[in-house]
Amino acid sequence: MFALVLFAAVLPVLAAVLLSNDLRRWLRGTGSVRQTLSNAGVGLVFLASQVLLRGVLIGVFAGVARLVPWKLPDHVATYVLAFVLLDFVYYVQHRLEHAVPVLWAIHAVHHQSRDYNISVSFRVGVLASVSTAFFHALVALAGVSPKVYAIVSTVHAVLLFGLHARTKFLFGPGRVFNAPVFHRVHHGAESMYVDKNFGGVFLLFDRLFGTFAPYVKEPSFGVVGEPSPEMPLEANVAPWVHLASVVKKERTWARRVRALFVRTTD
Repeated sequence: MFALVLFAAVLPVLAAVLLSNDLRRWLRGTGSVRQTLSNAGVGLVFLASQVLLRGVLIGVFAGVARLVPWKLPDHVATYVLAFVLLDFVYYVQHRLEHAVPVLWAIHAVHHQSRDYNISVSFRVGVLASVSTAFFHALVALAGVSPKVYAIVSTVHAVLLFGLHARTKFLFGPGRVFNAPVFHRVHHGAESMYVDKNFGGVFLLFDRLFGTFAPYVKEPSFGVVGEPSPEMPLEANVAPWVHLASVVKKERTWARRVRALFVRTTD
């Protein structure tokens, strides 16, 4: 179901790209075919993993929902509330993925691309659904049913897909809603852009919690201080190899365990 909805959302974009030179220009980034193919390859590995792990995501949510005695009614307001809650959880998860090394090892795959275009939306780590399952379970604690969650999470994922388009178009003044130009900042490798703009659909949370950065200049892209392999399987393994090397440098077991969860500065 999720794949069909995503395909239905992407198909008009692909059709527009084929028909418009301008759209091709801002979607393709700098035109790095090699990097785009790498992003697509990583995406195929992620989609293959979803045969098993998508069920984990739904199963964990349904399991937690069964334990919650209160339930929100099947009403339009519930869908709106669930969407806002899910986007807030996305912000929290995204921020922790950049701060907690073991979560970063999962998420770093997404940031490896040295180009920025719509294909980066496909570049997702193979274990992304595992960490997402536990964060999304927090939405179940509010009384959101699996049915509401399935619909809302699908809509949310489709909206996030467009964040990697190479455009400076804003939704309104950019006070509340996120836009590709702000997410481009998030992927920037410059110090002024690192750990900024974690928001999903809403930019409001970044503004409230002090993690917003405006687009000032075109950033460079990629993971700072870590390898960025192009081959899909190597791309997924590389962050774990890097994390293992960091942990290995610690002299005690206590510090090694700590290195898994607390980012160290060199």
